[in-house]
Amino acid sequence: MASTTKLELLQSEDQVKAYLTSISDSSFPEFFRTPLSIIKISHGLGNGVHRLVLNTPTISNANSSGHDPTSTGTVILKHSTPYVFNINNQEVVWDLWPFETNALRDVPNTGVVRPPKVYWVDEVNRVMFIEDAGPRSKNLKELLLSDKLPPVEVFSKIGEELGKYLSQLHIWGSDLKVLEKYENRDSRVIASWRTYGRLEDSLSKAYPELSNDLKQKITSYCAQEKAKALNTNEIVIMGDFWTGNVLVNLTDAGELESLYIVDWEMIRPADAATEISQMLAEVWEAGEFSRNLEAKSAARSLSEGLCSTYKSQVGKLPENMLKEVMLAAGAHVVVWGEIGFAAYGEGEKFKAVKDKASQLMWEAFGEKVGSQDWGFQVLSM
Repeated sequence: MASTTKLELLQSEDQVKAYLTSISDSSFPEFFRTPLSIIKISHGLGNGVHRLVLNTPTISNANSSGHDPTSTGTVILKHSTPYVFNINNQEVVWDLWPFETNALRDVPNTGVVRPPKVYWVDEVNRVMFIEDAGPRSKNLKELLLSDKLPPVEVFSKIGEELGKYLSQLHIWGSDLKVLEKYENRDSRVIASWRTYGRLEDSLSKAYPELSNDLKQKITSYCAQEKAKALNTNEIVIMGDFWTGNVLVNLTDAGELESLYIVDWEMIRPADAATEISQMLAEVWEAGEFSRNLEAKSAARSLSEGLCSTYKSQVGKLPENMLKEVMLAAGAHVVVWGEIGFAAYGEGEKFKAVKDKASQLMWEAFGEKVGSQDWGFQVLSM
């Protein structure tokens, strides 16, 4: 673990103002110090995120001394502190520093998809000032759940661009030096538990009549995935690749302009199926829970675009990729669907979605059930 900050987590506007005033480092950009306003964006586990609306004319020339280098007139302040979990009566510390900061500087980008730029970092207090995707951006989950959706072609394009980006990220992440740099033990522990430490209990409560054969398969699968999360070193993955961490900008004409991938604290060695399945599960869920009848088609087009482009870019897929993605996507929905979409459903709807997700798992286990197509059959070898 890196040395721990003594700065109390920045959660309020007054705390942010006091922190900005206290900075004495001469390299700190002065136009960040006195923003017109400070807007709380979110407070996740162990971090506080605020948008600073800057009090300077916005110009595009980042090299002009004393001027705002952003294109939005805003900047994101993110403060990180260690977070303590209690998992099975054991204390687990999740410390994302400095993995996210390093990732934002290191990971590749395409012309459309990229991580935010890093403008300035306070290494002692674990605060970074990074590029804002823009006040008009929406995360992909919000976009899929919108009352009025962009044309389905936009979602297909989003999927293609995400597939292209993931392929580049995973190729970059296969380098031994990259794997060593991003050996993120805390994130491995969290990843081993957050779905697979809950799946057996979730399934047994939902389906008490499960056969002993299926129960054994589930137990074996969870043990395998926990071990894989703790030990696999195939590639470095983004680690929390889901719709909430993809910020979408559309042009005035409604076409795709840019995609920002944010929140890289879970970056770690893992495998491609782990990465892709989480996004595909969340995209599918949004299609199921959206009140817009066009959302299912949009979700399917996005998933097909992502999978087909990823496959074409990386060449040969890992063995049993489709089976692993089916199992992991189904498991994700079973555990997280009711939590992540609590505002969009009720008991009967949650059960229907969980039924479809569990059936996808049973199919992957080789059970004779009604086959489903969630938009990622192209991942078959």
